[in-house]
Amino acid sequence: MTFQTFTGAQYLKIDIANNFGKDGQGRALDKLTWNERIEWFDTHEHELDGLVAKAEKPALFFAGVQAWKAYKAKEPSGYPISLDGCSSGLQILACLLGERKAASLCNVVDTGKREDAYTLVYEWMLQRLGGQIHLDREPVKKAIMTSLYGSKKVPEEVFGNTLGLLELFFEAMGTLAPGVWQLNTAFLGMWNPQALSYHWTMPDNFHVHTKVMSTVTEEVKYEDSLYDIAHKENLPQKEGRSLGANITHSVDSYIVRELTRRCDYDKEQIMRVKVALCAAEGGTPDMEDPDTQMVSTLWNHYLKTGLLSARIFDHLNEDSVSVITDRAVVWKLIYSLPAKPFKVMSIHDCFRVLPNYGNDVRKQYNLLLAELAKGKLLDHIVSMVLDRPIALGKIDDDLWKDVVETNYALS
Repeated sequence: MTFQTFTGAQYLKIDIANNFGKDGQGRALDKLTWNERIEWFDTHEHELDGLVAKAEKPALFFAGVQAWKAYKAKEPSGYPISLDGCSSGLQILACLLGERKAASLCNVVDTGKREDAYTLVYEWMLQRLGGQIHLDREPVKKAIMTSLYGSKKVPEEVFGNTLGLLELFFEAMGTLAPGVWQLNTAFLGMWNPQALSYHWTMPDNFHVHTKVMSTVTEEVKYEDSLYDIAHKENLPQKEGRSLGANITHSVDSYIVRELTRRCDYDKEQIMRVKVALCAAEGGTPDMEDPDTQMVSTLWNHYLKTGLLSARIFDHLNEDSVSVITDRAVVWKLIYSLPAKPFKVMSIHDCFRVLPNYGNDVRKQYNLLLAELAKGKLLDHIVSMVLDRPIALGKIDDDLWKDVVETNYALS
């Protein structure tokens, strides 16, 4: 499949359908194809005002309908549509590993339709149960989301009271996303029982510092009675499950920062960088200059991870661009930027932009996932966590090529 593009009006239709919730057949509209969502809007356009009370997100649905009326009247509304990552934690882990099987669950690569990882796992379990045990999708979704961040407690709470169900859930995850599931186990094995903290650096030079916080209980006497008071202290733990979650969240936050930089770039700044790139060979960079030092730092992160942050535009000049960097790589990053800069509002993996920029924000998200799938960020982070060189490699070296054109990574 090729990357589908839409007009601003069509994105507004999609947004209104998403916020309404379910169609007449009980299907979640945001899980349908783009064309099916547009078709739902066209069918119900005449009765939108009367559907507000029935919408799953009535405030957003109402706001979208008002924006549609403004569009029809050729008036600006300033209303931003929302596009959400589809199981973003799973997307990130699939890309870091280059695992096509997991990637196909969460729209990192196209399967011909809008996939829903939670439903796919749920339906796999239902098929294996053969109707013998009742199972609801929402608890399964909760178990999947938390287990991908290293949780054992939540899946046990969801499935623990039914004999064999927890084991079946683990089997489902290991079957449908085997690489990601093995990585979850590997993160547990990376825990250092003597460590007080963990540190790693992201491609944009964001420094991640996570302390190991242990629960300490003290006995306190009050009015002749003894009470146990618990509090947290920075102490080593024999075991811990937070490492995988923290690594995934750090990549998630990098995507948010980097997507915002690339979408809301400074046109004059990019022009200055282009002039520097086109200039004659520069002289010797002043390594005492803070801008030159940051260019060197960011370029070093690129050499280690394969990911070049747009933050480098803030610091480049004629000398540093010709001596420290590879001009072709910087040009490639510039050419990947949207034709026009635009504002992005984000909450975790939900990105809100004006409707006319829907194609651009989806394309930038795809490019960032493709960079994860091509680069060595997981090797870099794990090497810093374990304090020794690690080369995990990719399950599928060519996965990134298909990520660029995928259609529902943001949906």
